[in-house]
Amino acid sequence: MRIVAGKEQRVLRHVICVFGLLWAMIVTSLAEQLPVKPYTIAEGLAHDDINKIVRDSRGFLWFCTEDGLSRFDGYRFTNYGVKDGLTQQHITHLLESRRSGAYWVATEGGGPPSLAASADRTP
Repeated sequence: MRIVAGKEQRVLRHVICVFGLLWAMIVTSLAEQLPVKPYTIAEGLAHDDINKIVRDSRGFLWFCTEDGLSRFDGYRFTNYGVKDGLTQQHITHLLESRRSGAYWVATEGGGPPSLAASADRTP
């Protein structure tokens, strides 16, 4: 009798798990879908090929692209390139210094990383 009771308990557990998973899938499918807006060069992004996206301590989103660095404030892009002091156009990574708030920029072309003073000034 105990063997049958053990099997019934296992079956009951499996049935409960299946119903739990089905419930979770239904709730997830009914969850609010947040809007997604794609950004391209038409909206001001420096290039459509993005290597990395970094959020800084001020809330800016930085896009490391193949044609420079783009900073997004939630409304518009500000682009930085070689003419703004970057050593190369192809940006692979951005790192914000916790101490000084300066930005370190890594490039595909190698060489020493660029140092940008702050978000409100040109790198």
